[in-house]
Parts: sequence; C-alpha cells; structure tokens
Amino acid sequence: MAEGQQKRNSSNFIIFALIFIVGIGIFNYFMAKNARIDFDIINNDNYYYIQDNGNVIMLSKVTVQAKDEKSYNKLLESYKKPDSEKRKVYEDFISNLTKKTGRMFELISVQSTVSVSDGYKINVIEKSEIKGFIQKKDNNKYEFSLDDQKINLNSATLYIYKPENWDFIKVIPNPTEITENYLLWKNTGEIEFPEVTLERK
Repeated sequence: MAEGQQKRNSSNFIIFALIFIVGIGIFNYFMAKNARIDFDIINNDNYYYIQDNGNVIMLSKVTVQAKDEKSYNKLLESYKKPDSEKRKVYEDFISNLTKKTGRMFELISVQSTVSVSDGYKINVIEKSEIKGFIQKKDNNKYEFSLDDQKINLNSATLYIYKPENWDFIKVIPNPTEITENYLLWKNTGEIEFPEVTLERK
C-alpha cells in the first residue's frame, strides 16, 4: 500500500475512533472536506472513568446513520480496521498529544466493537485506558485535564466518573449535572475540555 494511502486510512480511523477525545467538531470538519460520505450522528455518549491509580478509562458509544449505501459501506470499512492498525493510530495520536501538551501520555490498552442495525445504522463502542490525564498537584489533590483542547457536545454527552475515595473539588466549565459519583455535560455546544480538581481522601 502506498504511503499516501496509508496516511489517508489512518486519518479516516483516527477521526472515527477518537471522537470522544477531540470532539464531534473535528469529525464534521473531516467529513465536510471529503464530502463523499452522507450521514447523521444519531447518538454520541462519552465516558471518562478515573481510576485509583491515576489512569483513565475512556469509553465512547457512537451511532451514525448513513444516508445511502455507498456512504454506509465507506463508514463501515473505516470502522472495521484491524485491531493492530487501530492500536497504531491510537499510539500515534497519544505521541502527538504528548508533543503538543508537553505532558507524558501513554496508551495502556484499546479495544472496539462494531455492530450494525436497520436503516444503515452503525454502532461503535471504543474503549481505551490511557495514562497521563491525571496530574498530581499538592498534598492529595489531583487535576484531570487536557490542555488547550475543545470538545463539541452538540447532541452529545460527556461523563466524568471518579473513584469512590476521591472528591470533586473544582470544575471548569460548569457541568450540566453534578452528582456524588460523576459530572455530566450534555448538549452544551463547543466547550473547553473540562478541568477537574479532585482530592483523594
């Protein structure tokens, strides 16, 4: 396969697989530039589970609906990349994120599942564990953040869950909902990626 084609394939997958990191805005931008895939985003739920060891498990549940068979086949082909290729794209993204932010990110694991349903619908679940989102501050305080990144939550949700023995201390921007266990942003439009200060009990 030619180098240019490999790069295009990697670009395709990274947009699909990492919606929950960089936001639906980039997804739409990519599609607008290529203008050959006609689809709607039916569902987009994003979950970040902070672990007691400081790693973060990220889970994205996305349903897209193609408007014609050609778009459907192209989407499905992009989503069904081999696991080895998916991991390589994640590793490249994490490497670039490290360079961009000056922080050390590390991919621990990644897995995905793809299923289809009637009406040209494709359901994608992406799950990964990444080290580097949590930075230790003073005493028992920690910060969950992703510097200078935006996320578009039009018709989308973002949940951040904490370990039982941690408390939320400060959150920017304000969530739609705050509970004892999680923060939720829902249908907020484009926002700065949340900056959350936590304290370990």
